[in-house]
Amino acid sequence: HPSSIIHHPSSITNKSHQSVTTMTSFLPCFNSHHQLSSSPKELPYDLDYQRLNEVVNTISTALSDPKLRTTNNRAVQAKVWSNPLVASYMTDLRHAEELIRSEIMVKLSALIHSFHQHCIDTTLARANITKDERGRLQSQSKDLDVLCLDAKERLYLILKEYHWIKDFFRLYPMHFFENSFTFINNIPQKKLDDIKVKVVGLGVGGSLAVSGLKKRGISHVVGYDKRQRCGERSVTSRYQNASWRAYDIASGLLDSEAYDELVAYQQKINVLNDDGISERVLTSDRVQIILGSAIDSALASAERYGADLRFGSELDSFYNSSSSSNSTPEEKEQEKVDIVALFTGAHTSEIFEGLKDQMKIHQWPDLSSSCKMWLQIKPSEKRHAYTARDVEVGAENWHFAIESARKTIIDVKRIRDSLMTQYKLAKKRASISVDDDGQNVSVVEKEYTYKLEKIDALILEIETAQNKDKEARFDYIFANAPDNEHNRSKIDAAKNDGNVVIEGNYQVDIKIASRSAISAQETKKLCDQFSSNLVVMGGDACVPPNPMAAYGATLACEFAEMLVQLAVAHGHLNTIEKELVNADGADDSWGSQVKELKALFTKYYDTRGRAENYFQWMQTLICNLYSLPPSQ
Repeated sequence: HPSSIIHHPSSITNKSHQSVTTMTSFLPCFNSHHQLSSSPKELPYDLDYQRLNEVVNTISTALSDPKLRTTNNRAVQAKVWSNPLVASYMTDLRHAEELIRSEIMVKLSALIHSFHQHCIDTTLARANITKDERGRLQSQSKDLDVLCLDAKERLYLILKEYHWIKDFFRLYPMHFFENSFTFINNIPQKKLDDIKVKVVGLGVGGSLAVSGLKKRGISHVVGYDKRQRCGERSVTSRYQNASWRAYDIASGLLDSEAYDELVAYQQKINVLNDDGISERVLTSDRVQIILGSAIDSALASAERYGADLRFGSELDSFYNSSSSSNSTPEEKEQEKVDIVALFTGAHTSEIFEGLKDQMKIHQWPDLSSSCKMWLQIKPSEKRHAYTARDVEVGAENWHFAIESARKTIIDVKRIRDSLMTQYKLAKKRASISVDDDGQNVSVVEKEYTYKLEKIDALILEIETAQNKDKEARFDYIFANAPDNEHNRSKIDAAKNDGNVVIEGNYQVDIKIASRSAISAQETKKLCDQFSSNLVVMGGDACVPPNPMAAYGATLACEFAEMLVQLAVAHGHLNTIEKELVNADGADDSWGSQVKELKALFTKYYDTRGRAENYFQWMQTLICNLYSLPPSQ
């Protein structure tokens, strides 16, 4: 029972491991033999390739069943996740995550109690329970009681940032009195000047992260991307569509203007009534976003919060492969930041020397799948923000299309930017091929001249219609499918209709990172190359996305929130360490306790990341096995 974990305050610090084990022993955990496991040592603090391979073989066998291959992806997911071997690994990963969370709360409780002993009177004054001017003093005061009050409040703010505050008061009722008179709600805003964060890669995850970091009041935030802000080869030129369910997370990372833009296209589902004739429209838990548009909104939010965003950045802006420079040790320490976050896409582990080994990448090259994508645009007959999905069911032959009726002409113009990027790349490749008469270049010129003229004519047609009618819309239909003869015929049919404006090929790999946080204590060389104490990864950097638009953008958003939480925790703990640990009368153990908490919050990011990555990896694995011919 949870009440069994409550110890006398004096015993909490020395018995934290015992407390964690007692508290979490009632949670279900399955080992590889699908039996209950109670030992924390058996939990997966790294992903096990052999166990992952068992999952691969299990799903591969299941998807060799001809009957299952005729069902849709949702049905396949339901069947697969009911398998004990598949589900038990997720259970173990969540259990490991919960153990770290529990250990953090044990240590937070001990530290809060210790600080509270020095600031009871100032706490009561801050809550207007007593009349005392000291309750209104801020942390500029060097008096121990005021410093302890500020430190205690910062720990509560960390709990609120992680959405753990309700659980904390339930599991640690010794602190209930502070909640009972809404002390927590009266905590003033705190500065976060003692943390420096760099975010590399300003796609979906990175753009949300820089906005969220600045929204929390973190002063030192710098965002980097090799691409430009807009135009050709830019972060906002991505035309791919996604069905996205993490907009509730985004609400905490963006300003209201950007959030309203993201949720403008709430997905609707048309359901046939029992009479078989009439329909009713239900609102789904997803919104439809164009990635370039969503990134643009998030970057605009970050800019309104005052973010330092550096586009067109070269690798040496934030990374030095030799980890050596002419700087003195003191200058190096001054240049160092607390966290570097890499949201740099599916090839992240190959970009930076030694990172692949540190991330412990597991991969299955024989399960890679080739895919096609194509986009159709045409003037719409609809007068409202219509959204829909169109699918063909069945393994190998499936396709997944997302449709929306839009008014935003910028969404069409970014396609022109993408076409120009494609054109220049194709022309460059053609010019270096062995061809004396230049026919290859001529073919590329002819192909892209046609495509660009077509998109220019479409833009003109839409703008002319909108000048006459402000509600004039266009249909934006983005589709993905495995690359095979059956699906190529669909693209040919769409081309014959004259509505395809851009198409492309890509490969989906099956791989997963076991680690998503690397500290200087573990790998000093790598962290020194980034001039950082900690390097974390998120989104596609850990698990490649899949063509069914399943969870990819959501995973990036999850990691963006996790980064913001981690930065807020480290920022508050850095201030506590700086202001309080060396104060007159401070407890000698406070410094070590703060350091332990920082390490635990980093470990929590890594452990939770493992569970989130496993879920996304499962989506991509199922999608690829559903796209390829059966193995048996």
